[in-house]
Amino acid sequence: MSDATVATPREGVASAPRPKIDGRVLRAARTRERIINATIDLIRGGESTPRVIDIARTAGVSTRSIFQHFDDTEALFAAVAQQVVESLTPLAKPIDSALPWEERLDALMRMRIEVNEALLPFRRAVALHQPRSPKLAAGVTAGRLFARERTESAFAPELMRLSEAERKQTVDALLAASDWQMWFGLRMTYGLDLEAASATMRRMVGAILTQATARSVSAAA
Repeated sequence: MSDATVATPREGVASAPRPKIDGRVLRAARTRERIINATIDLIRGGESTPRVIDIARTAGVSTRSIFQHFDDTEALFAAVAQQVVESLTPLAKPIDSALPWEERLDALMRMRIEVNEALLPFRRAVALHQPRSPKLAAGVTAGRLFARERTESAFAPELMRLSEAERKQTVDALLAASDWQMWFGLRMTYGLDLEAASATMRRMVGAILTQATARSVSAAA
């Protein structure tokens, strides 16, 4: 029996019907996505808290449509934060702890700087909405826990030789020196360009790791 014969449906046997896509659901999903993307574009353009009317105009929808898709502006900004974080997740790749520590430092800095620079326009928006949005606050906390896990994993050889208290202090220092709040300070408060801010952050994180490495070697000895 040929392959063609096998692939041909038997006479009188109806093929399985394809699932129908509800056009209204699809249109609603597309409208919701346009609203989120419009909000992101406005924030990136310098509007920390874009007005609903501006979001509607940019998205090409009515203001009423926005509140048909989101309960309130806090729900909209939570959805915006979720989409931004999801777009940045591929950047947070695991770092091989078997590499020399300076290579691990370079990998960590590339990852944190790229993520921090992408988040820079959203810093003020998050600061304004986080106190009133438990969902947004939970997302920020989850992001910090993820950064902690990546950092602890990357520098496990050095950290594991430290006491529990020293290990926690070292990781806390690494996170504080490389998080988006510090990046905002370097870029906006001190007015450093991308290259200068990157070098400054690397110097701080490198100094913390150098001290941790020295202590781990001393502990091993």
